[in-house]
Amino acid sequence: MHILLTGPGGFLGSALAHYWAGCGHTLSLLARPSSGLSRIDVLADQPEVHILRASTPEEITSLVCETAPDVIVHTACSYGRKGENPLDVMEANLVLGTALLQAVLNGATANSGAPTTILNTGTVLAPNVSLYALSKSQFSAWGATLAAQAPARLRFIDLRLQQMYGPGDDHSKFTTHVIESCLSNQPRLALTPGEQRRDFIHVDDVVRAYDCILEHRDRFAASDAIDVGSGETITMRGFVELAKQVAGASTVLDFGAVPYRANEAMLCVANTARLNALGWRPKVSLTDGLTSMIRLATDL
Repeated sequence: MHILLTGPGGFLGSALAHYWAGCGHTLSLLARPSSGLSRIDVLADQPEVHILRASTPEEITSLVCETAPDVIVHTACSYGRKGENPLDVMEANLVLGTALLQAVLNGATANSGAPTTILNTGTVLAPNVSLYALSKSQFSAWGATLAAQAPARLRFIDLRLQQMYGPGDDHSKFTTHVIESCLSNQPRLALTPGEQRRDFIHVDDVVRAYDCILEHRDRFAASDAIDVGSGETITMRGFVELAKQVAGASTVLDFGAVPYRANEAMLCVANTARLNALGWRPKVSLTDGLTSMIRLATDL
């Protein structure tokens, strides 16, 4: 299978790239000119892996036309945590993806006579939580609308991803920040009250879920959505306390020192019934996942 994957330099995108390259698929890895690709350096010399760079919608649609992939997996995004302005966030989370949609509608992919599937990495956050959540929700709506209008050409599956974690994630992520603070025995870690309940899912389980959905894509409607998570929740306080325990840290956890952000979601959990029906089950427990992350970090 020929897969066009966006965001290959990111945490999830690179994990998918490594997995699918190992499965023998042909990969076209689409990245912005400024994106670092250190996570996939070892894939660059593989004959079935092609690195593509594009920044404008015109360049993106042209590359999709040239490569003619069987499917498109969209993971590229901007969280807005690194000084990006609203235009930057919108460009990454809405414009780039819309260019992919337009390329498919133009008939630029390999699926002559059948709809081309786009797996989109969506969000479970409400649009009023952040510009990231707003722009991601808007793109999901665009994809669903266009697929409903042109089901013969486009199948759009929105993967509503819960709280992913794992080794090698960005330092700006909450999970990584907590683990690094505990490993370095920071004297004090300022936190919210931690009453929010979250569904944590290890990146290895996420990769298997994406692969499972891709394998069974023909079982989805033209405009569809599916939850990706463990189906279980723990409070943020419970997560932090578990990370501290596994790390053997002496860090003082100062719950309540930080207020909740505006419009904070207090409960996020996946309904895993559809994934389970496809044969997928999570394999990595939160305790095992945190233990492996901490063991890997201490071995480096």
